[in-house]
Amino acid sequence: MDRRQFLQSSIALSALTGASSSLSNQDWKAGPVEHLIPSANHSHISLKAVFSRQINDSVLLIDGKKINGRSTDSTGRGFAFDAKDLRPNTRYELALMEGETRLTDSWFLSTMPDPKSRPEHLRLLIFTCAGGHPLMSEGEHSPFLPQSTRRRLLQRGLSFKPHAMIAIGDHVYWDQRTWLESSKASIRDFSSGLYDAVGMLDRGAPAYGGNNEEILKIVAGEQITPLYGTELRSTPSYFINDDHDYFENDEATDRYVTLPPESYQKQFFSFVRDHYLPDFLPSADVPNMLSGKMRNGHNRHFGALRWGRLSETLMYDCAGFLSLKGETAGLVPPEVERWLCNRTADETVEQLMHIPSHPFGWSAGKWREWYPDVADSGQTGTQTAKMYADGQRFQLTTGKSKFMWQKGWWNQHQRLLECLSNQKQRPGLVLSGDLHATGHSQIVGSGDLSFASNPIHSIITGPLGTGSGWPSKARGTPPTVASHIRLDSPAPVTERNGFTLLDITPDNVRMRLFAWRRENSSLTDIDALEPYHDVKIKKQGSSI
Repeated sequence: MDRRQFLQSSIALSALTGASSSLSNQDWKAGPVEHLIPSANHSHISLKAVFSRQINDSVLLIDGKKINGRSTDSTGRGFAFDAKDLRPNTRYELALMEGETRLTDSWFLSTMPDPKSRPEHLRLLIFTCAGGHPLMSEGEHSPFLPQSTRRRLLQRGLSFKPHAMIAIGDHVYWDQRTWLESSKASIRDFSSGLYDAVGMLDRGAPAYGGNNEEILKIVAGEQITPLYGTELRSTPSYFINDDHDYFENDEATDRYVTLPPESYQKQFFSFVRDHYLPDFLPSADVPNMLSGKMRNGHNRHFGALRWGRLSETLMYDCAGFLSLKGETAGLVPPEVERWLCNRTADETVEQLMHIPSHPFGWSAGKWREWYPDVADSGQTGTQTAKMYADGQRFQLTTGKSKFMWQKGWWNQHQRLLECLSNQKQRPGLVLSGDLHATGHSQIVGSGDLSFASNPIHSIITGPLGTGSGWPSKARGTPPTVASHIRLDSPAPVTERNGFTLLDITPDNVRMRLFAWRRENSSLTDIDALEPYHDVKIKKQGSSI
């Protein structure tokens, strides 16, 4: 068997074992459903479903009402469902049908509380970096954890019965130019062989229909469907994009600059998002004019999770709409920044959190960071952000310019942190991913700004899928405190897998960080994993 045949047979095997593991949860009969992920607000339920065969007349049955599916591919296997005008805080019975034939057992899913209501509790499960193809996930030194290990971590998180789940960025890793044209020969050779075996995406052809669609189902579907399957069918779920979801690492070199996304990146991203992952749903608190808004009012880049007057979670993509405008640049567009600051200033909701795809407080010397920190290669002049360190160790510096870094990113960072700290009653709270780490810090100052009166709690939520691809290996430095940032670290940032649980009440936010690493832990440890950091973040003036 040659290499091509081996890779192709491995893909088929991973698809078979992944689907069977994901779909055999309890006694619920999934029928031909391979993939089922819902989202919800107080009046809508949205659903993405992928089937093992063509479905001629796909229908979602919700409390006896039929909702016709919208096809998300050219083969009749993927569908989106959108049920509107529902009652808030109501448990609905759902089932999937083909015409009049029921395909699945019933299951239950609830809408969110009315925005004017006063619920007392919300539990959120949050993590980052869940992607990684099975062909890069086997062996003790693989870049990504095996799907079975990722599922085990996910199931441990779901065992706490969260009301909702949030996955931050890098749901898919299948970079194009940054791998195929890498400065490192071994990366070029490996990715070329892998991509030739699976099928090489054509960056000049449409994503929908034809060869690109079939390849995208292999390269992206194999990272998403075996992980989630139908496990999330009763858990509203929210997915925030980051750089790899646009099929490139965030890199700026003299040969390419990967963000903002080019046409092929937007097309590949749009197919994957439409076919597999639910959108952010429209809300009265989310302006209609935000970038990324679609005709149906949905958005794939910016959105909010509102839980009555108890909690509001603002989620934003720091890759898809970043700008390269020098002093006025931003990782999010100006109207998104205004929305974030306006909602943060409105304290009618008891607790508020920001969840950007890119972290506040830490740096690994990457190009697309809020911060100018860059690895000091020892050379003079402008430095390119380091990638593939080959065992070298670097110190970060701001004494040398980082190629294509934009001062406006830092300026926007300062404005966002200031609006978080300026809250009169609520603590500043921001959770993020990207850095393949877990930890909790309190930012007390940034540049010439002081947040001593209301420090900003910055949490790295923990990666689900990272194997050996830690920043310390790839970039020659672990995540470090960014320049001009002053912080305390109740739980210092470390390179470990894990997830975060938040329990939100009117008086405080209880945060639990969970961590695991395969080099010094067993798989069975995951099943009883307990938090290594457990703290209550109190509202200002609260004694509880």
